[in-house]
Amino acid sequence: MPAKLIGNGLRELDLFLTDLIVEAGRVHRLGVAAGRDPGIHPGRRIYSAAEAWRRAGPQLGLAVEAQARLREMRAAQNRHCFGRLRGEGAEAAMQRACADYARLAGEVLAAVGARGG
Repeated sequence: MPAKLIGNGLRELDLFLTDLIVEAGRVHRLGVAAGRDPGIHPGRRIYSAAEAWRRAGPQLGLAVEAQARLREMRAAQNRHCFGRLRGEGAEAAMQRACADYARLAGEVLAAVGARGG
C-alpha cells in the first residue's frame, strides 16, 4: 500500500477521534441539554486529536500521557502523507497507531459512560 494512502487513512482516524472527543466534551458540559446544542461549530473546529485531548481531556478525566502519543501519531501521519514508509518496523508502527486510535476512542467512550453521558 502506498505510504500516502496509509497516511491519509491515519489522518481520517485522527479526525474521527477529534470529533469524538469534542462531542464527548460537549455532552459532558451540557448533559441533558446536549441534544439542543447544534454541536460542532465550523468556525471553531479543532483539527487535531492531540489538541482536542488537551482541551477536553482534563474535564473528562482522560490520561494526560495520551496527548504525547497523539502528537507522535500526527507527526507520523505527516511523514507518511508526504514521504515514504521507512525502516523495518514501519508497517508494524502503522498497525500500532491504528490500534492506539481504537484504544483511545474506547477511553473517551468509557469516560463519557462513567460520567453518565
